[in-house]
Amino acid sequence: MPATRTSKSSTQLTLTGEPVKQPAVSKSKSKSKTKQERVETDVIISIKPEFAHLISTREKNHEYRKYKLKDSVERMWFYETAPTSAIRYVASIGHAKVPGEVKDSSGVGNDDFDAGKKLSKYGYPVSGLCRLKTHITSTQMKQSYGMSPPQAFIYATPKLLEDHPLTDQETVF
Repeated sequence: MPATRTSKSSTQLTLTGEPVKQPAVSKSKSKSKTKQERVETDVIISIKPEFAHLISTREKNHEYRKYKLKDSVERMWFYETAPTSAIRYVASIGHAKVPGEVKDSSGVGNDDFDAGKKLSKYGYPVSGLCRLKTHITSTQMKQSYGMSPPQAFIYATPKLLEDHPLTDQETVF
């Protein structure tokens, strides 16, 4: 049924001819999101624990993603998904490579990436790895840094880097 029009207003009607109720104002329980400071050299990504392990043993030497990170990114902080549910490692990375540019069959997934068989379109070479002496759980991420585990990636905050300086961490390679 079309809207009933008057000279000053229009009323939308439902299929039964009743006036449509105006939507209530959102009463979201979430706190207002203020833009946090971020460090554009460091991102936090979610990764399955088995892939973090392969990187830590140097069996996997590239981390593959569907998205391209800014060229300013130098490090990936690995938030390991369940059952770990914590940030355990920080990897030093190089600039993104696209299929055909890796040319290193020694790492898990490299040949498939180069052949275009992966959904991921960008490969980040891992040149170094640190293990955090104190893991950062998802609860700590929320309480101390105001962030949740990332779906894709999130930038690290200055406070995170200040609380966990890389010089204080265990070098894996």
